[in-house]
Amino acid sequence: MKKITAAFLIFSLLSCDLLTTRDPEKPNTAGNSNIPATTPDILFSNFISSIQDKILENYLICFIDPSFSNKKYKFIASAGSVSQYPVLIGWNIDSERQYFKNFKAIAKSGQSISLTLSNGNNTQLGDSAVYQYDYSLSFPANDQTVSGDYKGSVQFKIYLDSRNQWVIGEWFDLRKDNFSSWSELKGRLY
Repeated sequence: MKKITAAFLIFSLLSCDLLTTRDPEKPNTAGNSNIPATTPDILFSNFISSIQDKILENYLICFIDPSFSNKKYKFIASAGSVSQYPVLIGWNIDSERQYFKNFKAIAKSGQSISLTLSNGNNTQLGDSAVYQYDYSLSFPANDQTVSGDYKGSVQFKIYLDSRNQWVIGEWFDLRKDNFSSWSELKGRLY
């Protein structure tokens, strides 16, 4: 009986490869694909990719951080959306964080989010600048009341912070024609 037990034990140890090492698994992380925003073009490229890739940390790094600037973030919602969504009054960086967490959670898995900023116009003001774009955001979501296309115009006031990186300090959203605006998406998802 002892020989059978010993043989079984040896067989088990050899067949399970308990004494061999294996290659470590790669970490399962989204990673930070943001490039330091040393130019406004890099800032807006990071902004678009953070939304398309649904990476909260990359999204938030596009906005003014009180650790690196004495300015506060400000969002001005499109006309009419504030009466529909009073939460848009006093919108701040914590509101952006909560909105984007919900945005990420409700986004339809396996389908792409498309954001286009077009017809750009900008005014440089030294350590700040104003950038205006028309936007088109296609958001496939698990909730049909949120899923759809959002279009309008946006004006970003951007600043150089103490790290010498461009960040969004003010965001003004303007509704376009009969389309839902980005403000409405924020209000629905907050």
